[in-house]
Amino acid sequence: MAYILLIEGEEELRGRLAEALQKGGHTVEAVADAEGAGKACKTKVPALLVADERLGEGQVNFLSRMMHDRRLSRIPVILLVDPTDLGAATAVYECDVFAILKKPVEPEHVALQAETVLRQTSRQKQSRKRERNELRSQILRLEREVRSTTTDLADAAQNFVTMLASPPSPKGLHIHLHYSPSGGFIGGDFYDFFWLDQRRLCVVVGDVSGHGIQAAVIQSMARKVISIAMRIYGGNLRIALRFANDELADDIPQGKFVAALVGVLDVTTGEWQHARCGIPHPVFVNPDGSRQDVMTAGTPLGLRRGPTWDTSVEVHTARLQPDSRIVLFSDGIIECLDDDGQEFDYRGIHRVLDRAQPGDNVARAIYDAAHAGHRAVDDVLIISIYRDNVPLDTAILPAPEDAASLDADEPLSLG
Repeated sequence: MAYILLIEGEEELRGRLAEALQKGGHTVEAVADAEGAGKACKTKVPALLVADERLGEGQVNFLSRMMHDRRLSRIPVILLVDPTDLGAATAVYECDVFAILKKPVEPEHVALQAETVLRQTSRQKQSRKRERNELRSQILRLEREVRSTTTDLADAAQNFVTMLASPPSPKGLHIHLHYSPSGGFIGGDFYDFFWLDQRRLCVVVGDVSGHGIQAAVIQSMARKVISIAMRIYGGNLRIALRFANDELADDIPQGKFVAALVGVLDVTTGEWQHARCGIPHPVFVNPDGSRQDVMTAGTPLGLRRGPTWDTSVEVHTARLQPDSRIVLFSDGIIECLDDDGQEFDYRGIHRVLDRAQPGDNVARAIYDAAHAGHRAVDDVLIISIYRDNVPLDTAILPAPEDAASLDADEPLSLG
């Protein structure tokens, strides 16, 4: 049975109301004023409040405080009002008033109304309990799904990292790499290092449009397609990139594309050539410290295919002299904003290169100078290739078996 708090100033009516409510098996605390009601609520929270609204300002203040008390705010109220002063009832409109009964009232009618309100509030409590339990179940299910997704992402990130090639260390060359996906797991930027033969090292820097898992899937596909194409066509950049473009155009979602730079370095002579397809142009640093921003034409991969696509690709040839450097990067680093809202841009990269020493890890220095750890909003990928002032040597690698016997005039199809 329920604990009911009754506030009634007329002693005789208070007694009759209490008796009628007790007949229903309820425990009734009957008080004459708001002060008594306040004391009663401190010891026990009632399931129902039956209150006379004619008790004046003290009563109104008590009901207002009750509505702002987390323990008492859900107590249902039956209000007893004087028919000559119904406007006074509006003073307690904020309360959870379930019924308004005009005086004079019959105690039995009040008791019947109390039973109705108690049954109604009981159903509401049960409904809220069911809703809480359902919500709790949904939260637990979501937590399990999040944990599972996080585990899957962590596994994918670990697999992704292990699939990426480590920079090689040919004699006389220092290759430094810095790669930071913006999402902390896997991203749309990618890189690769692989040998075409005993002398020629292929270096790839790429950036897939978009972010997240879809970009990561596309970049994994692009990295493999470019690697296959360069091996098939023996390092012929135009034909290999045409092949890669046609394959990607058939398979990636419409509107997506892959920006990439593919370079080939002869580690015995320092000869270098690269083609740039929609990615920021590289920076060359000469032995005397002067810089050269090498801008060449090229269209991103995967937007369209066609037999003349490779005519838009310009191949740049140079020689990596002793005490010189090549720096390759995606757009994530140059788009970092400083405190004034200015991009790091090529100016920032130039500043780092102007003070770089031969043994410096320039890739990391550029990343730190841009404060990319907390300013980058995109993946950051930087590769620095520096040649020491020593004779180069032949890489100790087995000769490849793929490129020699293939016709490089027409691209093949992986399909």
